[in-house]
Amino acid sequence: MSNRLLKLSNRIQSEVVDLESVIDRIKEAWRRSKDSGDDYYLDSVALNLHGFYSGLERIFELIATSVDISKPTDKECSG
Repeated sequence: MSNRLLKLSNRIQSEVVDLESVIDRIKEAWRRSKDSGDDYYLDSVALNLHGFYSGLERIFELIATSVDISKPTDKECSG
């Protein structure tokens, strides 16, 4: 495996570890929301879901810049 792809793999693995932590926070906030009925925990769920999405986006950008050597532009993404 080339050094570039090895670095990409390591970065993705690091992002996945971060995503797993975000998932744990989502699960805990969801549990607390159900137990307490407090909507503030739902705010935490929403914020962490956004963080999860952002983490996935970072992974896809890493892949695009490492494999394709560029990121898609907004124009390319909108079809």
